[in-house]
Amino acid sequence: MKGPAISPSDATVAELLRGTPFGTLGEAALADVARLFVRRRVARGALVFLEGDAGDRFFLVAAGRLKAFRRTASARDITVFTLGRGEFFGFLPLLDGAPFPVSVAALTAAELLILHRSEFLHFVHDNPPFCVALGAHLARRLRGCLDQVESLGRQGAASRVAHGLVSLIPSGAAPGDAVEVTLPFTQVEFAQLLHITPENLSRALTRLRRHAVIERLGRGRFRIADVAALVDVAEGR
Repeated sequence: MKGPAISPSDATVAELLRGTPFGTLGEAALADVARLFVRRRVARGALVFLEGDAGDRFFLVAAGRLKAFRRTASARDITVFTLGRGEFFGFLPLLDGAPFPVSVAALTAAELLILHRSEFLHFVHDNPPFCVALGAHLARRLRGCLDQVESLGRQGAASRVAHGLVSLIPSGAAPGDAVEVTLPFTQVEFAQLLHITPENLSRALTRLRRHAVIERLGRGRFRIADVAALVDVAEGR
């Protein structure tokens, strides 16, 4: 579904694009590609697309939080990753036109910026140097995935939970700060995302509270007393 065209003067679009592979472009080319995006607002709980749908769009999150998930044969949803402002998804289908490998739904009301594949292919044709930067980005993502697989193989439940909580800390938080985070999903989904059982998640949270690394404030809400200490647990130090 296409939304209203974005004004080329919308500085927010260019700001968000700088955190994507498009950020390697010069200001003129960045402004050109910003004009190709359209807005779409989605309500909490709404599906953005389903696994297997035609992969003809790239998405950049302007506001809100979403989850990518896969549905098992027993109709159970497994959260693969979550997305917040400035994060993006759909680059591989944008390149090869293959179906989306996961489903995406809004955890909160959200606003998305969408680039359609036909517009992207025209842009790439006119900006061949961008292909080199995009190849480097995809190589870094692949290396990151391999590192994550290795890390998950080594980490215990406490490290995985700490890593998951660290990913929810707002950018700009100083190492010694105390910050509050809220899970944008249920604890069962959080456990699925971390590839541990809900029971191991509960035990890991108890361990982190016992060591005064975190404090539970309410349902899905935690106060992190010391960001640096939580990072140490996440890194297994």
